Amino acid sequence: MRRVWKQRIAEGGSILEKLMLVRGLAGENDVSRFLDPQYSDCHDPFVLKDMAAATNRIASAIKDNEKITVYADYDADAVTAAAVLLRYFESLGYANVDYYIPDRFSEGYGMNPDAVKIMHERGTALVITVDCGINAFESVNAAKALGLDVIITDHHQLTGGIPNAIAVINPHRPDDEYPFKHLTGVGVAFKLTQALIFKFKNQNSKIKVMEGFEKWLLDLVAIGTVADCQSLLGENRILVKWGMLVMQKSRWIGLKKLMRLAGIDGAEIDSYKIGFIIAPRINAAGRMEHAAAALQLLLTNDETVAEALAQKLEDLNRLRQQQTERILSEAREQVTLISEHKILLAAGEGWHKGIVGLVAGKLTEEFHRPVLVMDKTELEATGSARSVGSFNIIKAISQSKEILTHYGGHPQAAGFTLRSEHIEVFRKNLLDYAETALSDDDLSPVLLYDGEIASSQVTVEFIEFISRFEPTGIGNPKPRFRIDDLGVESVSIVGQNGKHLRLGIAGFGCIGFNLGFWSEKLRAGERIDIICEPQFNEWKGEKKIQLKINDLMPHETSH
Repeated sequence: MRRVWKQRIAEGGSILEKLMLVRGLAGENDVSRFLDPQYSDCHDPFVLKDMAAATNRIASAIKDNEKITVYADYDADAVTAAAVLLRYFESLGYANVDYYIPDRFSEGYGMNPDAVKIMHERGTALVITVDCGINAFESVNAAKALGLDVIITDHHQLTGGIPNAIAVINPHRPDDEYPFKHLTGVGVAFKLTQALIFKFKNQNSKIKVMEGFEKWLLDLVAIGTVADCQSLLGENRILVKWGMLVMQKSRWIGLKKLMRLAGIDGAEIDSYKIGFIIAPRINAAGRMEHAAAALQLLLTNDETVAEALAQKLEDLNRLRQQQTERILSEAREQVTLISEHKILLAAGEGWHKGIVGLVAGKLTEEFHRPVLVMDKTELEATGSARSVGSFNIIKAISQSKEILTHYGGHPQAAGFTLRSEHIEVFRKNLLDYAETALSDDDLSPVLLYDGEIASSQVTVEFIEFISRFEPTGIGNPKPRFRIDDLGVESVSIVGQNGKHLRLGIAGFGCIGFNLGFWSEKLRAGERIDIICEPQFNEWKGEKKIQLKINDLMPHETSH
C-alpha cells in the first residue's frame, strides 16, 4: 500500500518555525529549553501523589533493617527501573534488599499472589513494585494479609480503582497533579530515587548519598524510557538527553561490556543506538529466558561476570532475531488472508510468548492495521497487540474483559490472556468495536515530513543543527524533509538479498532501507522526489553527509 506524503504543519514560515510548531514549541523560552534541556528543570518528585508516604516508609524500613524487595516486570523499562532503585540502595550501603522478577512464561505479567507468598517466606517486609502493580488488587491484598507492606511505582493505565497499598505512585492516577504524564516505569522509579535523596539531603542520617549521585543513574533511565516508546518531549527529553551523555562514561561495567560487544562503545549515543541496539539486547533476556540475566548485568561490579552476561544477552538476542523471522513469516500468512479486515489477528501453537509483541509490531507497520498475535495452546492463548493512528487498543481489548484472564498496557500496545475456546468471540468483539471506533484516517498509511527543502540546503551546519533534536522518537520525530526533482546518478542494492537501496543523488550518498525493490524501476538520469532524513555517515573515522531515504517516487507522477 503506497503511503500518502503529508506535511506535518502547513502553516509557519521557515523550516525552523515548522520544526518547532509540530513539537508544540511556540515561544523563545520553549525553543531554548528544547534545544538545551537542563536537568534543573526536572519537576519536584514530591508533587507525585503518595511520594511522601513512600519515602517515609522506605526510611522506616532502612532504619529498622527490614528486608526490602524490588518487584519488577521483565522488559527493558522494568529491568532498568529495578537497577535504578537497587543501585541507589547499594550506594547507601544498605544490603538487606533483593529483587523478584516473575517468569514471563510460567507466571505472566505483573505481581501475582504466588510470588507474594515466596517473598513472605524470604522474610520480605516491604515490596516496591517498578513498572507494574497498578492493577494488582488481589496481590496487594494478599501481601497485606501476610503482613507485607507494598509501595507501587508504575506508569500503566488504571483499569479499575487504586490498590490498597501504603503508597501508589503513578502519574496516571486521576487524583495526581504531576505536570508531566508520560513518565515511564524507570522514570517513576527515578523520581522516587530523587525524592529519597532530596528527603535526606540535609538530615544527619545514614540514608544520605554522594551529592549528585542520581545523575549517574540517568543512563539506565534513558535506556528504559526510549525502550518503552513514550513521549520524548518534556521531562523525558531532559532525562534521556542527559542520560545519553552519561552513557558514554557509564559507571556500570555490565552496560559498558554490552555496548562493546554491540560495537558502539566510544560512539556518540543517540536514540537509535538505545532503541535498536542496546534495548533489544536487554529485552532479549526476558523474551527468551528470564530477565534476571539482564538485571544482573546492570548490577554486577565484577568484570568477568559482566563479560559472561553481556555475551549471554548477545547470544539470546541473536536467537530472538531468528525466531522472530520464523514466527513473522507464519503470522504473515494468516493475516494476508484477512488483510481487508480492520483488525488483524493471528494465532499459532509454539509461537514464543516473548516474541509475539515484536511480530505484532512488524505486521502493524506492514499492513497498517491494528494487529494482535497470540501463542495458543489447547487451553490458553497469550498475546500482544499493537495499534495504529489514534486507535486505543486497550479500549478495544476491554470490550471482551468478561472473557479475558488478564489484560493491560498502553493505548498503542497491550498484552492479554484468554482461554483458547474464546478466541473467535474475542475476534468478533474486536471487529465489531473497530467498525465504529477505527476511522479511515487511522487506517491510511501516511508518511509525514516537516517541510520542503532544496538539496543545496543540506550542509554540514544544517545536519549539525537538526542533530540537536536528539533524542528523537514519540512526540519528537526525527526531522524529515521532502526534496523534489532530483537526478539519479547511480543505482545499486546492498544488504542480504538486495533488501536495501543505494543511490547517488546530487553528490550525496543515499540509503533507502527496505527499498531495494526500486532498483529494478530506476535508472541513472531519471528524476525523482524523495522524503529523507539528512544525517552523517561515519566510516573508518570519516564523516560524510548521507540522505536516509524514507520513500521516493518518480518526479513526473508526484504532482
